[in-house]
Amino acid sequence: MNALLLRLTLALLAVSVPFTRAAETRPAYTEIRKIDCHSHIFEDVAAFDALFRRINLRTINVCVPGGDGRLEEMDRVAVSLYRKDPTLYPFTTTFNLLDRDRPGYADRAIAWLDGAFRRGAVGVKIWKEVGIEIKNPAGKFILPDDPLFDPIYAHLAKVGKPLHAHLAEPIDAWRPLDPDSSHYSYYSTNPQWHLYGKPEYPSHAAIIAARDNIMKKHPTLVVLGAHLGSLEHDLEGIAERLDRYPNFHIEVAARTRNLTRHPSEKVRALFLKYPNRILYGVDAGWMPLRRTQPPTDAQRQGHANSLELRYQADWDYYAGSGETTYNGRKVQALNLPRAVLEQFYHANAERLFKLDAAWAGKN
Repeated sequence: MNALLLRLTLALLAVSVPFTRAAETRPAYTEIRKIDCHSHIFEDVAAFDALFRRINLRTINVCVPGGDGRLEEMDRVAVSLYRKDPTLYPFTTTFNLLDRDRPGYADRAIAWLDGAFRRGAVGVKIWKEVGIEIKNPAGKFILPDDPLFDPIYAHLAKVGKPLHAHLAEPIDAWRPLDPDSSHYSYYSTNPQWHLYGKPEYPSHAAIIAARDNIMKKHPTLVVLGAHLGSLEHDLEGIAERLDRYPNFHIEVAARTRNLTRHPSEKVRALFLKYPNRILYGVDAGWMPLRRTQPPTDAQRQGHANSLELRYQADWDYYAGSGETTYNGRKVQALNLPRAVLEQFYHANAERLFKLDAAWAGKN
């Protein structure tokens, strides 16, 4: 399906589905089960547990990255939280990238992953360091479709574990800094990830093409594209890939703000056309293991408070109607039907990660 036809399809869907639902009552915030499929909670904090139980939410802890030497430490914390409460803290693992140049790399990575699965891991994360940070012995950037990783991907497909793929960056990383960009704050304070004027790095298109090539080579592998698959600027491009790759899914972590920059009727049309392919997430990090000083109880409670505000703002955008405020801007809420909200907020994650769907009463 070409891009023009996709645009027409999305436009027709937006027109054909009324933007208000007088016949359907908006569900209460705590009524819908919620799964934050992209989280980094790496400390046992009572305030987090209490929040999740109160708002009917569980979070999938994501171990990442694979190239900083702290994988085993992350694994220990994630496993301990999972064993304490599997209903709140399922987790995904990742694979070590530090020994990638040694013989037998894929076998070692697979052995580690199988061990993590036995400990309870429900999926595997791959991070943007693959594509724009790590290099091969010849000094060239290693792209995510490098044959080095093919045995790993094939194994994940075989054992039925999804690949949670944060590959590339928002396209703004390759553009001049723009104060109006949703990502201005990040790139202005993290220049190492701002790639404009750095032609030695792979382009956004090259990394996305490499990500797509994984799915061509491994069609039975379930791939969850983190952050709208790094295509937050291109709703038609997202739809095109969802059509082309039946095992490709996306999640919205840290990109709801990008969705609010698109016309609401187009965003709503995307959700209505692909209700079983889009997952909820936030990508909020609490990782004391990376701090030089331990956090205080006030900081822990502050993080819980900020999480609650984020979850509520997201709910108002996805489930609300009329005008709402998101990230300091007035936007039109999506007013998604309850059936779509149920899939977006929990059912899709339960299916992809093979989670127990009968957990709400346990919280």
